[in-house]
Amino acid sequence: MKPERNDARATMKPSPFAACLSALALLASCTFLPKGARDIRQAVWVTRYDYKTEDDVRAIIRNCARSGLDTVLFQVRGNGTVGYDSALEPWFEQFDFRSPGFDPLFVACDEARLQGVRLHAWINALPGWRGKAAPKSEWQLYHTRPDWFVVDQYHDRQALLLGDQPAYLWLNPCLPEVREHVARICAEVTRKYPVDGVHLDYVRLPDRNEVASQPAGNAARDFGYDNRTLELFREASGKSPAEDRSAWDAWRADQVTALVREVKRAVDRVRRHAVVSAAVYATPARAREVAQDWPAWLARGFVDAVFPMAYSDDDLRFGEMIAAQRAATDKPIIVGIGVYKHEDPQQTLRQIEAVRGLGFPGFALYSYAALHGSEENSKAAPVEASLRARRREGLLPTLQGVGLDRRQGRSAIR
Repeated sequence: MKPERNDARATMKPSPFAACLSALALLASCTFLPKGARDIRQAVWVTRYDYKTEDDVRAIIRNCARSGLDTVLFQVRGNGTVGYDSALEPWFEQFDFRSPGFDPLFVACDEARLQGVRLHAWINALPGWRGKAAPKSEWQLYHTRPDWFVVDQYHDRQALLLGDQPAYLWLNPCLPEVREHVARICAEVTRKYPVDGVHLDYVRLPDRNEVASQPAGNAARDFGYDNRTLELFREASGKSPAEDRSAWDAWRADQVTALVREVKRAVDRVRRHAVVSAAVYATPARAREVAQDWPAWLARGFVDAVFPMAYSDDDLRFGEMIAAQRAATDKPIIVGIGVYKHEDPQQTLRQIEAVRGLGFPGFALYSYAALHGSEENSKAAPVEASLRARRREGLLPTLQGVGLDRRQGRSAIR
């Protein structure tokens, strides 16, 4: 049996960032920025692939601030690997599972404080691995906790590849130890860093498009059929999935909800006023298909806000999605807009105006890379660089105008 990761780390020297992190964490409670979810006006998602160096991170935060964005959703967990100094999971695979010599989340928090923007730690909750091969790190969950991954009704784990592309391999939210692990990650981030919030993603069951096709002539793949999960369901219902499919679906949705509740409690114990939010499917009906009952999460106070991903290059469809969101709840909804789908920045502006027209508190743009790119990427893909430049030219005057109003104490979003 391999030693626990935490035991191995206990013999390591304290992180060089520890003292700075502790001091910076003290500033979290005295920042001048409002903390409530309804104060998020203009947010943006920054993926783990957008940065490699400390200079990258600082440039990203500065670009966001200069663009008029007030909240940065900064990805620090992708697939059982992380972008901060953790005692629970190894570093990102793009860092070769080792410290890159700087702490991206520490740097992002520091620069966000300097630039006057809010920083939310974006955490992919249930992906456990993604790669064309098994992870090289022996401490990665794929090796240390194989029993935490979902199993289908054919008694198979997910394949590494979906076609010829790597697929996310999912952790099983029906297992209490999985929920506890994810909650511990969120608590660790909140305890060690002065983040303004924790932003969950992939907090659901796998979508039918995210898994391999079923064997010929058999039913579509479904998940949660390991012996432990089946036993837990039988204890709760007295039945098997085949005996009551509706009860099976409802019970699994309850387990996803339990995960969100545990994260909220864990974060609140560390920092009561940190915002807990989740990126979710665009409409309640679509979300229910993947056990993601986000209207209930809002109603029960398990999240402070949701970010429905209404990504579309069809304005009519976009309007239908946000109308369904508006009808679902009066709790804070920050609408996700898929800038990467829009070749014409005027379409993004139309969707922003539609969001404002329905009275939502704000919106979030997916993603940073659709507006800004590194010099290296610009040279490698000049057509995409030109498109990003057109988006900036078309969008930034509007975004910056709202940002100016915000700094002067007036919101241009009604």
